[in-house]
Amino acid sequence: MFEPIRGGTRGGQAEFKWSDVSADKDREHYLGHSINAPTGRWQKNKDVHWYNREAEDTEDEKNAEIKRIKQLEADALAIALF
Repeated sequence: MFEPIRGGTRGGQAEFKWSDVSADKDREHYLGHSINAPTGRWQKNKDVHWYNREAEDTEDEKNAEIKRIKQLEADALAIALF
């Protein structure tokens, strides 16, 4: 009734490559447009993961930006209440 668990990977996880997904002719039908499999001219030599990269701002720059944003919010609130 119970079978022993088979070994190895199931579903081909070991053989999976995003380059195969981007080259597949039917990719739009079953996968959609994945950020991990970019195709087309606009993606060539571009960093499509730009939003996920670590920023190189210093602590002073971050604090100055937060202060500037808070000041803009206070000004907008003052205008709205006036």
